[in-house]
Amino acid sequence: MKNIELKIFLDDFKDINFILKKIGAKYKGKFHQVDVYYWCKGGRLKLRKIDGQNFELIFYKRSDSNHSRLSDYQIFSIPKKRIKPIKSILNKVYGEKNIVRKERSLWIYKHTRIHFDNVVKLGKFLELETVMEKINFKQAMKEYDKIVKMLNLSKYKIYNKSYSDLLLKEQVLV
Repeated sequence: MKNIELKIFLDDFKDINFILKKIGAKYKGKFHQVDVYYWCKGGRLKLRKIDGQNFELIFYKRSDSNHSRLSDYQIFSIPKKRIKPIKSILNKVYGEKNIVRKERSLWIYKHTRIHFDNVVKLGKFLELETVMEKINFKQAMKEYDKIVKMLNLSKYKIYNKSYSDLLLKEQVLV
């Protein structure tokens, strides 16, 4: 699957929350996520635990450009009873890189996921992910650009690294 994404640092979500409600975005809840990243030369690989109950293995490739980025990803749900052996295999094959802990609030607007992330040791971020599952690239860019404009995101600094990479560089932003 592919998406167009953007990450910016925010110290307050209130104004954006107000706009999301106004445009009819749907609030989907707040989640505690723990992402264990692994050393992977062909992209990024992480094992995600959501609220201690749900588990996903996520592999993705994307550039580290300083603007909107195209991401190509795959997500596999893993039953809780299989997590220990899978984690053991991942540790043996790839080796653990680091762990990212965050609280995520999720909003959905059409094909776009809007994340408000409060990341331990890094601070607060907003991420956009316009998913190209049912729309083509041109339609996705149109929707993505519209949301960037509606939320007035162009005034913020874009971060081109994953949370894992930011933590490795010890770029504490809080």
